[in-house]
Formats: sequence, C-alpha cells, structure tokens
Amino acid sequence: MGMTNWGMIWTFVMPIALILYYFYRKRYKDQPVSSIIHWQQMMKEMQASPYLKKLQQNALFYLQLAALLLLVFALLDPYIKSQSLEGGEFIFVMDTSASMLAGSPTQLERNKELMKDLSEKAEGKPVTIITAGSTPEILVRKETSARKLQQVIDGIIAGYESPQMEKTLFYAETLVEDEAAAIHVFTDSLDRSIIANKTGAAYTVHANNIPLANVSIRQFGIAQGDAGNRAIVQLLNDSEERVEGTLELIGADDYAVNTDISLEPGEEQLIPFDNLPESALWQANLKANDDYSLDNQAYAYNSQSIDTVILDNTLHGLVAKGLDSIGVTVNTAEPDQLPEFTGMPVITNQSGMLASEMPVLLIGRDDEESFEAAGRVEMLAHPLFAFAPLEDIYIAELYPPFEEFETVASVGGSPFIQLSPEGDIIVLADIQATDWPLNPSFPLFLWSAINEMTGSEDYLGTFWPNEQRSVNLASTGGEWEIFKGQEYHSSYIEGQRSFQAPNEPGIYRAVSDEASKNFIVQLSNEEKTIATGQNFTAGKAVETETSTEHSAVPWLLLLILIVILAEWEVYRRGTSLR
Repeated sequence: MGMTNWGMIWTFVMPIALILYYFYRKRYKDQPVSSIIHWQQMMKEMQASPYLKKLQQNALFYLQLAALLLLVFALLDPYIKSQSLEGGEFIFVMDTSASMLAGSPTQLERNKELMKDLSEKAEGKPVTIITAGSTPEILVRKETSARKLQQVIDGIIAGYESPQMEKTLFYAETLVEDEAAAIHVFTDSLDRSIIANKTGAAYTVHANNIPLANVSIRQFGIAQGDAGNRAIVQLLNDSEERVEGTLELIGADDYAVNTDISLEPGEEQLIPFDNLPESALWQANLKANDDYSLDNQAYAYNSQSIDTVILDNTLHGLVAKGLDSIGVTVNTAEPDQLPEFTGMPVITNQSGMLASEMPVLLIGRDDEESFEAAGRVEMLAHPLFAFAPLEDIYIAELYPPFEEFETVASVGGSPFIQLSPEGDIIVLADIQATDWPLNPSFPLFLWSAINEMTGSEDYLGTFWPNEQRSVNLASTGGEWEIFKGQEYHSSYIEGQRSFQAPNEPGIYRAVSDEASKNFIVQLSNEEKTIATGQNFTAGKAVETETSTEHSAVPWLLLLILIVILAEWEVYRRGTSLR
C-alpha cells in the first residue's frame, strides 16, 4: 500500500482538535446526592479518572473521531498495488476443435478456467477473445469489464472443426493496435515455427502437457461387393499401452454386428465385415477405455457402385488409366457426342458441358488460355480430399477460374479445384501440366469425385463440422428443417446463403414438405489425433508496467458514510430520551 497525496498530512490536526475539544469542554450535569458521605465518595471517583469517564460516556465522540480519521486517510489518496499481466492489450485465441474435448475434465474446460484467471489479472486492460476455426470468430472486442469477460468465457463451446491456427493467428495480428500487445493461445499443441520471428506482439502458448490415451476409427467405408455389402474399418491406437474393446456396426432395422479388437501401442488394424444386409446409412462404434470418445464413432453411406463413366477422348490417356485402376469402366467419346449420354458422369474439358443435366468432372478448359502457376497446393477441409491429399503435387499451369463457383483448393492463391452450385467438379489444370498422375492421390481423387457427383436423390453428402457448401436443395416451400434423429437442430432457407452443416458429428436429415435427404457430419482425421505440447512464449513486444494501482478512496468514502449514518442514529436516540 502507498499514499499519493502526502501534502494533505496537515489535515491530521482535525481529529487532534476534536480530542482536545472533548477533553476540555465544560459540561454540567445535575447530580442529586442524598448525603454528604455519598458526595465525598462520588467526588473521589470523578477526580480519579475524569477524562476516561468523559470518553466512556460519549459514543458520538468515537464516531466523529472515526469519521475524521477516515477522511484524513482518504485525503492522502491511498492505493493498493497488485501484479497484473504483462502487456497493454490482450488477445485470447481459444482452440475449440473437437480434440479439445479429450480428457476429464476436458482440455477445453481447463483452458476456460485458465482464461478466466488471466482475464482477472488483466486488471481492466482491454481484452479481445477469438475462437479458432476455418473462419475465426470474435466473441468480444477490447472488453475491460471482468464480469462481461467471465460471461463470454463461460459461453464458449466446442466447434468441432479444425482450428486453422496459422490463419487464426494471422487474423489476430491484424487486430493489434497497442505496441505492447500480448496474444495468449489456448490449444492442445502448437508448432513453434508458426509464431517464429514474430515481433508485432508477445505470444504465450498454453498447451496440453498431460499424456492422454486414445484409440480411434480413422476410416470407415462400405460398398457393394460380389457377395453382398462389405465394410472396412481402420483403427489406430495412439496410446502407450495395449487397448482392448469391441467394434460394433449398426445398420437399418436395428441390425448390429460386433467383434472384439485388441491393439498394441501404435498399432493400426483393418477390420472387415462381410455379407452385410442392405442399408444406406451405417454407424461404427468403438467401445474402448480411452480419454477421447468423440473419435470412437464414424458414419458411412452405402452409395451405389459406379460401373461406367464417359470420358472425352481428347483428354490425356493418364486419366483413363487412373479410372481403370479404381475398377471403373471407361467409355470414350468425341466431344460433340458427349451431350448424347445421360445418367452417367462425364469427364471432359468442354466448359459448355457444365450447362447440361449430367454430372461433370471438368479437367482443364477449352474456352480459356492457361497461365503459369507457382506455389504449393492449399486445400480447404472437404470430403474430396479425405482420401486424396494434394500437398505434394506440382502444378505448372492453371486456367482462369469460374467467378461464381466455390474454390476448395488453390495454388499460390489462384483457384485450382472448384465446385459448381449443381455439384459439378472443376479442375483448372491439364493433367499433362502436372505430376499428379505419378502420385497415389490421383486415382483416389477420381474415385472421390465420381462418388461426390453421383450421390443418390435421398442423400445430400458428407460434410465436415460447420462446413459451408453449395448443395442442390430445392422445394416448393423453400425451407428445410434439419433433424438429428428425432431432435430438431436448425433450419435452412434456400437462396439466402450456402448450406452450413451442423457442428456436431452424426447422421442428420434435411426435411421439407415433400422430400427428406440424409447427410453425414464427420470428424476430419486431424481431429482424431490427440496432441500434447509444451507451454512456451515467443515474439517480442514493448515492455510495460506489470503492476496496477487500485485506489482505496471509494472504499474509504463508503466507510465514512456508514460512520456518519451510525452517528446520526446515536444522536437521534440521545435526543429522543431527553
């Protein structure tokens, strides 16, 4: 504690003057005495302690003295100094991905408690809170009220989508206005290289350093075979100990089949299920003792097998070889013959085919000139790339994009793969201008693209949590209601915006007056891995004072008011008894 205004120390004479006034003021009191003997005894008692008796008999004196002392103390402007967070402005970045729900209590809950503690230590300095995701969201901007911050932090829930931490931190930097800003990152693990050499702000990373056990369903697929439906489930044990449990498959009409599993540390297994009955939607449940249950469920749609596609014979022969490798029958045709085929997917470079009713995979363009491309391939989270990552391929040339189409992959900032509102897929490069056919992802991409284009009328597709995508939803009423089981989730109005999938994984239904379409929300493989990291700091910012002075004057004024009220009550009672 300290004093700011020592110049007001002279006011201490006021309580001294009050004491002297009470000591020496004359006050007469009628005292009847029955006899001279009693009179002498009373005089002796009064002469023994005259001043103490005056003090004991006057409550107003105590209260007035207390009020004056408190007033003098307030005039000195006392303050209490406390330690606060280092920085002039704070930005809290919270990872709300699915993996933050691992552990008990979850990593998300632990980070929320830590964030609340740090918000109190901010001591009135402005705080901004951002949730990390494919689209970073500002929950509160430059808030100084600790109570408001506590409410916002309590309301944070899991978003389930991948955090896209590098993009989120770049966005957070654009919000920095104070040269002494400090950015606190709450996540499970963060690569130091992401914030290396940053000087715009000081970074503090709060990571999960508690090892957690996890066994997950990495992939789950089902398809029609010669002897009925066949499913394959890929399991991975990320734990440091052996894990045993049960894997269960659930289909329509309460059909269920299960098998016991046992995985060694780090082991990966493929579990097949043969001779399954007809069912469009399937769910795989893994029952095992681990710290993360969200990746113990997976969902699959049993799509009709694609037997034949129509291939433009002007495309490179490597496209036909890629289709052959996935077991698809290829019928080639001249470009002018393509409109004659209906009901089958068409692979071509004729841009005019996008106006047809048949599903189209456009590879290259015949109506534009290509330009030189440079940079790595960057992808958005999309089921097209679930089995076919494209990071390692080289693209030499690209074609101009379609402005109204959605871009899901780009090269050096230029669109590479796009989706049309009707569900067509556009690859803005000639195959011969890439080394893609040499990569195992090429035939897997063709397989994913064909399945994406040829979904059935009652199946909308597979989505990542919170994914926004153009979908083919049309009804007379123009509104669809989304259900998970029998529970209502949300509504979607056609034409207002892109369709946004729910955030929680599961099997959903989109229902209108005359139609019902199922769709799946699936966790990405990135969110099926629990990461552990270390707390660390990085970056540089201007040094600021880490202590805060809190004035005690408001509390002293409150005490003075209470004393004055007490003094008034004592005075009122005294006058009423006279």
